[in-house]
Amino acid sequence: MSNVGIIASIKRYANSNDQTLEASFGKRGWNRLPGTGTTLFPYKELTGRYRTGLDPEASYIKRISDPTEKEIEIKRVTDLKKELEEILKIDLGPTAEFWDFSRSQGDSDGKHVQPVKLVDGENIFNFSNIRKKLEFAWLRVYPTIASSYNAWERGDFPDATFYVVDSDIENTVLNKKKTLVNKAIVSLEKMSIERRKKVARCMGLPVTDNTNEETVYNLIDSAIKDTEIKSGSMKGFNSLDVFTSFVTMSDKILDIKDLVSQAISHNIYRKRKDLIYEGENLVAKNQEELVKLLADDENQIDLISLGEKLKSKKLAK
Repeated sequence: MSNVGIIASIKRYANSNDQTLEASFGKRGWNRLPGTGTTLFPYKELTGRYRTGLDPEASYIKRISDPTEKEIEIKRVTDLKKELEEILKIDLGPTAEFWDFSRSQGDSDGKHVQPVKLVDGENIFNFSNIRKKLEFAWLRVYPTIASSYNAWERGDFPDATFYVVDSDIENTVLNKKKTLVNKAIVSLEKMSIERRKKVARCMGLPVTDNTNEETVYNLIDSAIKDTEIKSGSMKGFNSLDVFTSFVTMSDKILDIKDLVSQAISHNIYRKRKDLIYEGENLVAKNQEELVKLLADDENQIDLISLGEKLKSKKLAK
């Protein structure tokens, strides 16, 4: 891990015909007059909790959709909180008195947070100074400081004028994702073509009994490498998580899930929101409940019957 943290200003570029003061700054790559800066205090959520960069239950973490990024961020803030509290002997919980600057009477008493001034260019926080490490912790999760330059470019932080230069965490996330993807590809290569087809159909990919082996492989491979599934019944779900769940599934459950998936695509069953119908008869509250019902030994006649109905549908086409 790096021994410094860097928060840099985002250079603004303005239209050459714009005559405003902001445009004048932008033409020089400034956000403000040289020597001036932005003074920040820890951000207080509407819940009354401070956004400390040390809280695994923070609202910004709950909003992280990517499970890998979420897992890494939770571990990072948990470990850092433990380290800082052990050294500083201060409660750094999200509602701790430390974060309330007004309690310090404006004095640097060491028991309360101090404001931080960010200036244009690079603001460097040397982690050999434990207070600077603490400052960087809460600044890197400040809502108007982009988590990375790429995040700002994507529009995730439209109001940001600074961004976190944090290659360590970006590389950690990228490495873990690549490792998981590579493991998934190895699992894919070990599968039989029949199992690949079942997994592909359960993932909502356009695979039939007649889809050739190369196409099936390419469809799953592309889905694994995407952040999320782009179409089909699993649209919007994390593709790697979905694939992994089916890979580790028993043959029996995978067979039933595949059978149900095909039965829906061939209109034997119809979905109305989550509800599963056969004709006008409600069969199950959702697809998972239907799989459980068919997996029950007492319902094997229904399972066999469904298989026969599917064969008939396919022959009729």
